[in-house]
Amino acid sequence: MSSPLYDWFFHEPFHSIFLGTTTCLSLISNGLLLFIIATTNCSNIGPYRYLLAVFAICDITTTIGHAAFQPYLHMTPTGFYFFPRNGQMMILGRSFDTIFALVFIATYYQTFLVLAYHFYYRYHTVTSGISRSFTSNWSTKHWISISVIIYILYIAGFVGICAIAFTPTENTRANVPHEIMQIYGINLTDLRNGFTVISVKQRDAVSGQWEWHIPSIIGLVGLLSLFGGTASAIIFCIYKTTSAIRSSDNHLTAKTRKMQMDLFFALLIQTAIPCLFSYLPLATILVFPAIT
Repeated sequence: MSSPLYDWFFHEPFHSIFLGTTTCLSLISNGLLLFIIATTNCSNIGPYRYLLAVFAICDITTTIGHAAFQPYLHMTPTGFYFFPRNGQMMILGRSFDTIFALVFIATYYQTFLVLAYHFYYRYHTVTSGISRSFTSNWSTKHWISISVIIYILYIAGFVGICAIAFTPTENTRANVPHEIMQIYGINLTDLRNGFTVISVKQRDAVSGQWEWHIPSIIGLVGLLSLFGGTASAIIFCIYKTTSAIRSSDNHLTAKTRKMQMDLFFALLIQTAIPCLFSYLPLATILVFPAIT
């Protein structure tokens, strides 16, 4: 099999240059943000400092996870395989490749939930004093507590679904495409190499026919539901925040209104970049095998 046109992207020297550059930029920029948060007067930022700090820490954990795991994502006509560049991560004679894959998935998708927190905070800030709800008298501790609970449930849901539906089985190992070994030099049929796989169609061991794999389909629906839930919350907050800022009932001064709109647009840009270049492409990869 001839090498694909894009193989230069994951081979040396480009891979090391790309990985080193992006890792350093992420660590430096997020570290600088944490430094600014720590050295800036609390009254100048308010409770928003906690969200900014969490966002920076999440980015750092994702960066470290990516640098350590260095994942490959290989698409096939029936799904895709997700595995580490440097496989056979053995601890006490047991492969932890699959576990590390699940951890990386958790660190990767946590960012979208934190973005939803940002949008809700902006919505809550703009509408404060205009409308009241049962959360109006909540303290910072209340917000932190509920945020932590939602975070734990969200990440547990992601990891749990992936662990149940997408970890390797005898059948998925037997159906590993030969081109993975040819292109990447990694033998995923070897039990020492772990991975995750979303394979909505699998070959029946008896008949040899390709059949829909119900657990993978259910797991895929579960992932998209979690992802869609945070996306729905963001869209709701975008609509409500925009309406509140433009409303004549918000009693905002012209200067404050402009500041809130500028902050809101900055948050939109901050969200659009990972959505356009990361989450939407991955969502397409997730769904494409199921609809073709």
